[in-house]
Amino acid sequence: MSSSDSDAPDPQALVTQVQEGYAFDGPALELGALMSTADHVHPEAPVRIPLGMLNRHGLVAGATGTGKTKTLQLLAEQLSDAGVPVFAADVKGDLSGLLAAGEPSARVDSRMTALGQEWAPTGYPVELYALGGEG
Repeated sequence: MSSSDSDAPDPQALVTQVQEGYAFDGPALELGALMSTADHVHPEAPVRIPLGMLNRHGLVAGATGTGKTKTLQLLAEQLSDAGVPVFAADVKGDLSGLLAAGEPSARVDSRMTALGQEWAPTGYPVELYALGGEG
């Protein structure tokens, strides 16, 4: 056994840690589930944020193609479902698609199955504002 093998975390211990860390009652945003490797999702270890914690600062950052826009869409959709108004400064217009229901696909179905979550195409109320009154 190499030293890198012995340094690897025990997957079940990691699952237990995540389950304990995100164990709480009440309404929450469902962000996904633990991924112990790039292709191994643990739906039994959901990652959640209590709605009551959303009065704090947050940051969604990452390189191109890492899921920042999808994460913001997920947050905005769930907040809207919970009756929380959302203002998103969206210079590039990436989030304007929230107003139309998404399209089901094999890729989406596969991802939701892996996460142990359900998904239904839904449109959300959107008001578009333009700086300077134009646009």
